[in-house]
Amino acid sequence: MVNEAFGHHQYRNDMVNDRETSAHSSHTVNDDIEDFFELIQDGQESLYEGCDKYSKLSFLIKLYHIKCLCKKSDKAMSMILELLADAFEHAKITHSFYEVKKTINKLGLHYTKIDACPNDCMLYLGEDVNKDFRKKCKTSRWKEKKSTIACATSNKRKKIPAKVLSTDEGILRHPRDSEAWKSFDFKHPEFSSYPRNVRLGLATDGFNPYGNISTSQSIWPVVLIPYNLPPWMCMKQSSFILSMIIPGKRAPGNDIDVYLQPLIEELKELWNTGVKTFDSYGNEVFDMHATILWTISDFPGLGTLSGWNTHTGLACPRCNFDTIPRKLLKGGKFCFMSHRHWLDGRHKFRLARMRFDGTREDRSPPLAISGYDVLQQVQNLNVEFGKNQYLKSGSNKCKDNIKARKDLQLWGIRPDLWPDENGRYLPAIYTLTNVNKDVFLKTLKNITVPDGYSSNISRCIDVKQRKLGGLKSHDSHILMEQLLPLAMRNTLPKEVCSVLIDLFMVHLVVHLVKDAKLGGPVQYRWMHPIERYLGKLKSYVRNKAQAEGSIAEEALTFCSRYLDGIETGFNRLHRVNDEPAIVPSNENTLFPPVEKPVGGFTYFTLSTKEKLQAHRHLLTNCTIVDPFLQ
Repeated sequence: MVNEAFGHHQYRNDMVNDRETSAHSSHTVNDDIEDFFELIQDGQESLYEGCDKYSKLSFLIKLYHIKCLCKKSDKAMSMILELLADAFEHAKITHSFYEVKKTINKLGLHYTKIDACPNDCMLYLGEDVNKDFRKKCKTSRWKEKKSTIACATSNKRKKIPAKVLSTDEGILRHPRDSEAWKSFDFKHPEFSSYPRNVRLGLATDGFNPYGNISTSQSIWPVVLIPYNLPPWMCMKQSSFILSMIIPGKRAPGNDIDVYLQPLIEELKELWNTGVKTFDSYGNEVFDMHATILWTISDFPGLGTLSGWNTHTGLACPRCNFDTIPRKLLKGGKFCFMSHRHWLDGRHKFRLARMRFDGTREDRSPPLAISGYDVLQQVQNLNVEFGKNQYLKSGSNKCKDNIKARKDLQLWGIRPDLWPDENGRYLPAIYTLTNVNKDVFLKTLKNITVPDGYSSNISRCIDVKQRKLGGLKSHDSHILMEQLLPLAMRNTLPKEVCSVLIDLFMVHLVVHLVKDAKLGGPVQYRWMHPIERYLGKLKSYVRNKAQAEGSIAEEALTFCSRYLDGIETGFNRLHRVNDEPAIVPSNENTLFPPVEKPVGGFTYFTLSTKEKLQAHRHLLTNCTIVDPFLQ
C-alpha cells in the first residue's frame, strides 16, 4: 500500500532508476525520500512488543479511517488517543492527533492550498505567488482585520488569505487496465497501445455545504472518474478522485478557468510527457499517461465548464449558431421553437402554424460542428476574469402571467388565451385548481419506490402549503419521467395528460440519439452518481468556518482499499441488507433468518388465494419438503 500510495508523489520530479533505488544512495535522498523511509519504518514497527497483527502505521491508518467514516472531530480523536495511550502504556500510541495527521500526510494524501482573489480573477500562483493584491481589481489578498491594532503586533501575526483553493497533487497515481473506445484508439494508437494509460472523465457541480442555514454558499468539487475499471466499479463513489475543491461563497461561473489552472497543468503533463510511477507488483518504474475523454455536468454546469452561454437564445451548444431564437417581447424570455426542423420533410407538424409560433418550418436539420469549428470560434475570444458586485432583483416564478398572454397575442396564436381590454384572462387548460393540487400532491406523497431508486420524495412535499421542493436533479428526473405521468391522470384533462406523458423537454430529446452513439451507455456520463457523491461530501462538513477542509478528509478513501479486518466503504454492508443469513448444512428451516431486517413488522391475515400461493411456493422452492414429495 505504501509503495502504491507514495510512489507517484515521491518520484515525480527527480526519479531515480532501479539500481539507484536498490542501492539507497545517500547523495540522492531528499526530504521526500526520507519521509518515505520513515513511513516504511513505521510500517515495520510493531504496535507493541509481540504484536504481529498491527504495526504502528496500520493502527494509525485504521484509527484515522474510523474518524473519517464516523465523522468524528479532531478534538474527539485527541481525547481517544490520550485515553488509549494512558490505558496501554506499553503500546507505541501517540498522545496527539496532530502527530497522527503528520504521519498520514507522508502517504501523499495531503492537498495543496493556493490563495485566490476574492473576485475570482486570478490565483496567486507562479510569478504572482508573492503579490499582496491584484492590480486589476485592487482587492487585497488577505482578510481585513476587524479591529485596529499596533503595526508591530499585526506584522507578527500570520496573514489569513481571503480565499483559498484546495487541490490534491497526488491524485493520479493508479494505472488502470481496460479496453478504450475505438474512436480514441484509432486517433491515438500510441496512447491506446499501452494498457497502463488512464482514461478519465471530469465532473463538477456546486452545492451548499450548510444546507438551509445559509443560501449564499456554493462549493464546487472537481471529480475525476477513471474509466479503466470494470463497468460495475468505475461509477462507484469509492473510485472517484477528488482532485480539487473550489471554495465559495459564490459559484465560480466563467471564472472556473482560474481555479482549474493547476489541474490543467497536471493533465497536460500527463498527456505530453507522462509521470514517473512505481508499480509495486512488477517492482518497476514506468511513464503513466492520462487523458480526459469528456466532462460530466448538468446543463447550467455545462455553461460553467465550456464557457458556452446557456441563458440566451443560442443556449444549445449542439445547434450552435444554426438556430433562430424567438424572444418574448413582453416576458423578456427566450423560447426555443426550432426543434421542428429535425422532423421528416413531410411531417404534418412542419405545416402547423397555429400550434407553434405562427410560421411554417422548411429548414433542414443543422450540420454537426467539428472540433476544428469550435476552435476557430474561440480562437480570438477575449475573456476577462473576475466578478463585479451587483444586486439581483426578485422575479415572479409563475410563467403564466399577463406578459406571457400578451406575447401570445403578438404572435397571433392561441386566441382563447388572450387577455381582454382590462388585462383579465381565463385560466389555461393546464392550470390546477386548489382541489386538483391537493389530489396531485397527495398522490405523490403516497407513492413508494424500491430502496435506492430515489430519495424519499414524500419528505419534499408539503400538502398544507401546497409546495414541492428540496429535490435533487436525480429526484426531479424520476419525478418527471416516472411519477408525474401517474400523478397527473386525475388532475388534468386527457388532452393535456397525453402531451405531457409522451413528450418532455422537446429540444433536448432531439440530441439524445446522437449523444448515445458518441458516448456510449448513458450510465457512465450522467450526473446521478455525482449528485449522490455531493450529498456525501456535504455530510463531512463539521467545521462551518472551514467547510473545504472537512471535505478534504475524503482523500483517505484511497487508503481504505487496502485495509483488512475493519469496515470500509468497499466492504460495508448496504443500508438494506435482506440477503439470507448463512445457515449450517445440518440445520434445515423453511424461513432462514435474514441479515438485517428493515423497519418494524406488522400482522395481517392471508386470504384463501394468498394461502394457496404460499403453499405452492414452499412446495416448489424449499428443499426441506423434497423428502415428503418423493
